[in-house]
Amino acid sequence: MLSRVSLVLISLLSIAPAAVQSQSGTMGNDIDALSPEQAIVARRMLDFMATTEADFWRRADRLNGGAGVTESQSWDPPENGHYEVRVHRGSVVEKAGVMTVMTNVEKKPFIIGGRWNRFIEVAVHPKTPLVGMLHATFSVQISSDGVGNIGATMDMMQAAQPPEDLELMRSRVDEVLLRHDASPDRYHSKACNKPNEGMWKWHRLGTCTGVSMYGPKLVADEATFDLVTDLYTTIIATYFEILEKRQAQPYDATALAAQDLMRRRWLEDQLFWDMLAKTFVPYEAWSAVNAPPVVHF
Repeated sequence: MLSRVSLVLISLLSIAPAAVQSQSGTMGNDIDALSPEQAIVARRMLDFMATTEADFWRRADRLNGGAGVTESQSWDPPENGHYEVRVHRGSVVEKAGVMTVMTNVEKKPFIIGGRWNRFIEVAVHPKTPLVGMLHATFSVQISSDGVGNIGATMDMMQAAQPPEDLELMRSRVDEVLLRHDASPDRYHSKACNKPNEGMWKWHRLGTCTGVSMYGPKLVADEATFDLVTDLYTTIIATYFEILEKRQAQPYDATALAAQDLMRRRWLEDQLFWDMLAKTFVPYEAWSAVNAPPVVHF
């Protein structure tokens, strides 16, 4: 899941801000301690989070014919960070969530944003089983010793998608990677079609049409930021394009069973497999943003 953790200043005001603003100059929010390029990336991340969330709600709410039921929650767990989750529910997009985070501790190897960090996650559970769940996370972290890192996970979960929809997503992602001189083979996840046993017990059912982007080479510079933000916006736009096409298409009991399995495995993944969900991100936060609206066992 989370993969994840971690909002120009005006943008911050609209998204999450009181708690984040009050942290200025403290652990995880000391932008003045960054290198010039890192500071540029940090400010661009704040702006990107604001514009991404606004576009995300525009797309989701348009499909639902309006904002529908909306929910907003925040948490400040001790020795952890500040979490904000916003959720919209409706008839086409059954549940859509955005989580934004600023952590204020370092817990290597995953939580390394001691100087500055932000994280955003978007999640979509559509009503139709012909489109799988969308899960997309993006973090920028600058460690207490000045090392900058960018990480991201973006994928559709496996439900009853038509093969052409999977191919469309994969081709769009490959176009972005090649445009930035990045290798599709390197960044497409290899964690699909694993057995539900051994080390893969409880692992979620992804399609690997998206990307998994972690590692020391993904430094917090402008070139990496450009690549990841291009991927993020492309994947979200393509996902909603697919959902709009499939929203009213008939489906059968077999497709519903595939959705039930996907939703159950996602919950099991977050409870038992995903390292950050298990050990760092509060249950209240991750479940609010991305847990399925209904789970069948």
